[in-house]
Amino acid sequence: MNLLGSDSFDLDFLTILFAYLFLFYRSVPVGWFAFGQGLLIDIFSGGFHGLFTLLYLGVFGGIHLGSRFFNPQGPKGQVIIISFSVLLKKALLLMVLNAFSRDLVFSKTFLWTSGASAMCTGVVGPIIFYLFNRLRGVSFEDALSPSTEKLQAFKDESFFQ
Repeated sequence: MNLLGSDSFDLDFLTILFAYLFLFYRSVPVGWFAFGQGLLIDIFSGGFHGLFTLLYLGVFGGIHLGSRFFNPQGPKGQVIIISFSVLLKKALLLMVLNAFSRDLVFSKTFLWTSGASAMCTGVVGPIIFYLFNRLRGVSFEDALSPSTEKLQAFKDESFFQ
């Protein structure tokens, strides 16, 4: 399998989770979550210190940048944003490993598997978003736009009285 270059092909569910959380909680909490997740992976892995923190902050940056140009609420925007973030993660990984390791050899199979991984993760993203919405009990229409009835009910509740 390693001769085929399939070791770099993976579905990046953590990137999908970052994009989903970014859709509902926006940038600051998701940025801290990405930082904490990267830090935990760095602590429990045997790799370079700070590598995964940088990668997941790069994924967060890709999601944040992509959401400025594409609609993260629509499936097409979700596919583009998630695919872009996975490609950015792979490019950052390659740059960091190339900067600190002279034994790294760049191959075309890495490029093809990274592209395939980004596209597959991007295509799976809206499906995972739908499943997360169903687990939360949110219908597809409610996920796209907030209901004025729900906002009015929230406003009428006397939390501050």
